[in-house]
This record gives sequence, C-alpha cells and structure tokens, in this order.
Amino acid sequence: MTTFGKNPHVEARKKLNFKIFHGRLNTTLEKKFKHQRFAERFAMANAAFDGMSVIAQLASLTTAFMMLSYLFVGVHIIARVACSAVLVLAIEAIKREATNDVMKGIFQYKEVEKFPALLALITVSASIYISVEGAKILPDFFISDAVEMQASIQSSDAIHSDFAARIADKEAERNQYRENRTWKGRLASKDALVIQEYNEDIKALQMEKDEALKALNEANQSAQIAATTAYQNELERVQVQRQELGKQLVITAVVFEVLFLLSLCFSWWYHAECKKEKDESETAEVSMQVIEKQEKGTPEVSSVTAEVHPETAEVSGSPRQHKKASFIDYEEVNETQEVTEKTIEVEKVKKEFTRICPTCSTPFVHRSANHKYCTRVCMIEARKERMKEDK
Repeated sequence: MTTFGKNPHVEARKKLNFKIFHGRLNTTLEKKFKHQRFAERFAMANAAFDGMSVIAQLASLTTAFMMLSYLFVGVHIIARVACSAVLVLAIEAIKREATNDVMKGIFQYKEVEKFPALLALITVSASIYISVEGAKILPDFFISDAVEMQASIQSSDAIHSDFAARIADKEAERNQYRENRTWKGRLASKDALVIQEYNEDIKALQMEKDEALKALNEANQSAQIAATTAYQNELERVQVQRQELGKQLVITAVVFEVLFLLSLCFSWWYHAECKKEKDESETAEVSMQVIEKQEKGTPEVSSVTAEVHPETAEVSGSPRQHKKASFIDYEEVNETQEVTEKTIEVEKVKKEFTRICPTCSTPFVHRSANHKYCTRVCMIEARKERMKEDK
C-alpha cells in the first residue's frame, strides 16, 4: 500500500494560491507605485472642473436670460426672446474672453494689462448682478400665486319667501275672520280682541323675519371676513416662501459665478504646470543627448541644444536670438549652468533608480518597487526557470 507524507493536491493548491496572490499583489503595487506625470495625476480633476464650469455657465445663462427678458416686457415674445438671448450671449462671451486674457497674463506673461483686467472686472460684476436679479425673479415661476377663495354667501330669498307666505296666511285668516264676524259694519268686543291677536302675530312674524335676516347677514359677513383672512395668510405664506427661495437662489447664483472663475483659474494652472513639466522633460532629453555626446567625445553638443531650443542656444557661442512677440522669458539664466545642473540630476536618477535585469543583465529604470525585470520576456523566462527548479 502506498502512503504519502504530504497531500500533493494540497501542495499544488498552495502553490497556485501563492502565484495568484503574488500576481495580484504585484499588479496592485505596480499600479499604486507607478510613476505618473503631473498631467496624468490631475487630468480627472481638470475634467471635473471643466464640467463644473459648464454647469456654472448654463446656470448663469439661465438666470441672466430671466433677468434680461423682463427688460422687453412690452415687446413681442419672439423679439423678446431673441434680444434677451443676444444680450446674454454677448455678455458671457466678453466675460469669458476678458477673463481668459487676464488668466493668460497671470500664468504666462506674469503681468496683467489694465484694459483686459478692467473689462473682465466690469463683465464679471455685470454677470453676477444680472444673475442675482434673475435669481430673485425665478421664485415667481416656481411658487404659484395665492388664490383668493370666494366666501360662501347665503341668499336671503328663502327667508323672504317663507315669512312672506306665513304673513300672507295670517293676514288672510284675519281678513276672513273679520268678514265673517262683521255685522252692520261693526265687530263685537271679543271679535276685536281676536283681530288684535292676529295683528300681534303678524308683527311677531315680521320681527322674526328681521332677526333671521340679521343673523344671515352676520353669518355672511363672518364668512367674508374668514375668506379675506385666509387669503391674506396665504399671501404672507407665499411671500415668505418666495423670499426664502430667492435667498437660496441668489446664494446659488453667486456660488456658480465664483465656481466658474475657480474652474477657469484651475484649468489655467493645470495647463501651466503641464507646460512647465513638458519643458523640463525636453530639457532633460537635451541634457541626456549632451551627456552621451560628451562621453563619446563628439564636438556636437552645442548643435544639439541649438536644434532643440534655438531661443536659448548660447552653448555654441552664438548670440541669443530675439524673443518672439507673444512669448516672455520667465527666467534669464546661463544655459551652461542649466546643462550642468540637469546633468547632475540625470546622474542622480541613474544612481538611485537604475536596476539590472537578472535574466539578461540589461540595466533599466524601474517604474515601481517590484519592477524586477526589464521586459516581460525576461520575466517569463525567469518564471520558466523557477518552474523547472520546483519540479
């Protein structure tokens, strides 16, 4: 009978789990510790700010359109909409162009011209004012007006008809009794008393009628007062709701305007940093070319720098070329000193981050802490060797 000291299936499963775990861990570490440039790190943030600027722009256009449309109340609806749209688009276009020019002066030229700054200040202030006023108008559309409820007024016709019929019956009974009890044009004493009772009953009915009419009038007045009071309360409630909503919309309009400016500022800062990073990478490439040519001993160092950066080509001894009209040199430095500093940085990077592939002995710059092989082919070869050794 054959016995096993260890279960081979368990050992195989452990090895498989070990490979899966380390494979996932290596992938995660490569993603976490992978070197990313500034443009890659803040690309999503820049896209988010661009989206917020679009939303802020739409909100500003809506509130401004509501405000400007009230300037043409007496005009036909088509002309009113067209004029409002043209004014809104013109103001927003001037604001965006002027603000862009100011941001360009700040981030590129390190100075701001007076006219674009004044134009941007006026258009931004006008846009904020129009947006705030438009936000104050919007609650009238969102919250409906108070509706005045008509009081339920009861008519007095039923009282008049009822008492008129009762009084007419009493008068008919009285007249009939008088005709029956009259003898030779005269009534007896007891018959006169009966007629007097009929007259008192008629007066009592008349007084009852007056009291019923008075009570009905008082009830109608109370209903009218209650309806008026309810209408006034509804008006006050609508006004309070509109004021609260107006405050919220005004704050929102101001926040959207500020958000638009912040988004524009962040976008310019992002692209300025990307431009700086791009220039630094180009300078590093030039430095590498200079180092390689110095190691080879070729006298073409100055020509390389002159090809890549013709504006700063002083290494070859040629005079500095004139700057272009739309560009400003931010730092006036000696190009020879720049090349020396970049050379030191490149050598430092080589010493700190360069590794040697254990498979093909090729030096390379690793991208993460677990970057061990120069290519995937070398990694697969090393894996095959380890599998052979395990067997």
